[in-house]
Amino acid sequence: MADILSQDEIDALLSTVSDDPAGSGSDGDSDDDFDEYAPDFVPKKISVYDFRRPDRVSKEQLRSIRNLHDKFARNFSSNLSSFLRTITDISLVGVDQMTYGEFLMSLPDPTSFNIISMIPLQGNAVLEINPSLIFPIVDKLLGGQGLPLFHVRELTPLEMTIIDSIITLILKDLEDVWKQIIPNVRLKKELSENSPHVIQIVAQNEVVVLVVFEVKFGEATGMMNICLPALILEPILNKISSQDWLIGAKKGRSGEYESRILELLENINVPLIVELGRTKLKIGEILNLRENDTVILSKKAKRPLNIYISNKHKFFGALGILGIKKAIKITRATTEQDDDRNS
Repeated sequence: MADILSQDEIDALLSTVSDDPAGSGSDGDSDDDFDEYAPDFVPKKISVYDFRRPDRVSKEQLRSIRNLHDKFARNFSSNLSSFLRTITDISLVGVDQMTYGEFLMSLPDPTSFNIISMIPLQGNAVLEINPSLIFPIVDKLLGGQGLPLFHVRELTPLEMTIIDSIITLILKDLEDVWKQIIPNVRLKKELSENSPHVIQIVAQNEVVVLVVFEVKFGEATGMMNICLPALILEPILNKISSQDWLIGAKKGRSGEYESRILELLENINVPLIVELGRTKLKIGEILNLRENDTVILSKKAKRPLNIYISNKHKFFGALGILGIKKAIKITRATTEQDDDRNS
C-alpha cells in the first residue's frame, strides 16, 4: 500500500499539470500546438512621442498654414518689388513647430524683433527680420544700391523708422491672407526691439509654429521669420484645418496674379536712351579733343534715331524741341528686318 498516493499528493500533481497544460517536458510539440491555435501576430507601428515637445498642431493644419503663407509670399514679393523699385524674390522656406526657446536660440543678436498682435486673438506673435536683410533694405531706401552690411550692429532710431514702412507693408499683406480664416482680423505692431531676448511672449517650453521666408533682391539675401504661438492658434485650429477657405481662394479669376504683377510693373522705372550716332576715333584723336571740336557721326542727318529701352533697340524717332527741352518723337517700332540689318 506504500505505492498508493495520498489525496494531497494527487492534488499537488494535478495543480502542476494545470500550470503547464502544453506539457513542456513531453515530446517537444508544444510550440507547434500553440502556433496552430494562436491568432496571427501583427506587430504594431510605434510612433516616437516627445513629451517635452508635444505636437499641438497637426500635419494637416501645418499644411494649411503653409498654403496660407505661400500666397502671402507671392503677394508681398510683388508689393516689395514696387516699393523698393527693384525685382524681389520671396520664397517660403518651411513651416514647422518647435519650442519658443528653440526659436529664440536660432535668431541672430541684434536683429529686428517685432511683437505683433492679431486682434481679436488673445496673445502676440513675432515678426523677425534678419540684419542681412534689414541693412540692404535701408541702404536701398536711402538711395544706395542695397548692399549688405558686413559688421552687424543695432539699428539706429532713423533706421528703425525706415523699417517701420516695410513692417506696415508686411502686416497689410498678412492681414489679406489671414482674413480667409478670420474675416475681422487686424494685425498691429506693438513693440520693436534690437534683441530677441528682451521680450518673452510665451514660456520657453511653449510650442510655436515657425514660418520661414527667404528674401532676395540685388546682391542681398536674408531671412524673415513669423512665429505663431500654439496658444494663439488653438481657438481657430478647426478653421485652419478646414479646406473651405482654400476652395474659396481658388475661385478668383485665373489671371488675378498676372494682372496684379502687370499693375505693379507699370510703376517701375526703366532707362530710355536715344542714340544720335556712333563713330570710331584713334587714341591720339581722343587725346587731342578740345572745346568747339566737331566729331562726325556715322548716322546721316535725315535718318531716324535709334531708341533703346533697357539697352534693347525698340523704336525709331526724330529729334526735336518741346518747350525749352530736347525731345524725341517716336516714328515707328523696330521689326525683325531691322534686327537682321543691325546684327
